[in-house]
Amino acid sequence: MNAFLYIIVLLAWGSSWFAISFQLGDVAPQVSIVWRFLLASLLLFIWCFARGLKLSYPWREHVNWLLLGFFLFCINYICAYFGTSYLTTGVVCLIFSTLTLFTVFNGFIFFKKPIRLPILFGAIVGIAGLSIIFSNEISSTEWSLDSGIVKGFLWMLLATFFASIGMLLSGQMQARKIPLIQSNAFSMLYGSLILVTYISFSDISFSFSTGYSYVTSLIYLSVVASAIGFGVYLKLVGNIGADKASYVNIFTPTIALLLSTLFEDYVWSWTGLIGVILIIFGNIIVLYAKPRSI
Repeated sequence: MNAFLYIIVLLAWGSSWFAISFQLGDVAPQVSIVWRFLLASLLLFIWCFARGLKLSYPWREHVNWLLLGFFLFCINYICAYFGTSYLTTGVVCLIFSTLTLFTVFNGFIFFKKPIRLPILFGAIVGIAGLSIIFSNEISSTEWSLDSGIVKGFLWMLLATFFASIGMLLSGQMQARKIPLIQSNAFSMLYGSLILVTYISFSDISFSFSTGYSYVTSLIYLSVVASAIGFGVYLKLVGNIGADKASYVNIFTPTIALLLSTLFEDYVWSWTGLIGVILIIFGNIIVLYAKPRSI
């Protein structure tokens, strides 16, 4: 079952990179995130109503969902979009691939979880593989203080840090038997509302595009990458732990490149194939690490 969930997340999030490219244009990225998670939240609430799932919870749970929405569906995306304005796609993928390392160390520092060395080692192997795949893009990047690369690097590190906190929070909630679907529905709603508040105090224009590519990609991102993708991923967090599950973020860029091979004529090199082998090897190490509770 966990292998099945893992594959679903890889496909959902790996394909989301391609879908996001159709979101870029007239609508500000932060606004697109609001539409994405509002729609995903609405779909999850409709599911809850249709299935008669409980939606009345104490205010303390709503505080927890507010925190989860802030870390996992709001602040990390704001930081990521600031970071991507300075960095190339390959560098963004590489920095965000450190999510496993952040999850391991943040779990130890803030949530008192032991560091599992096989997961740490597997993550380093996977990051090395991703570095090889994007080696040309990384080497061509001008790493200087004047270029803005350092700013982008720091923004992406912040995005990764906040995302890891959100994933660890979700793991804690599941350990307390808080239903995952309701948790995602409320936290996505709260994350969207926080983003709306942020946008209202900024110079960002709140807009929407009725173009076919924008609407269809928005529906795909809301349904597949968010409602299903985050639901399955966070279920995986509950099953195998946030540190193990976070390795999927090292693997997803490879899926994105496979789709790029089919639709955008991406050409693989021998170094790229070596990088994929390392990622797969690191994945095996991580997933076969000794299991333990969240």
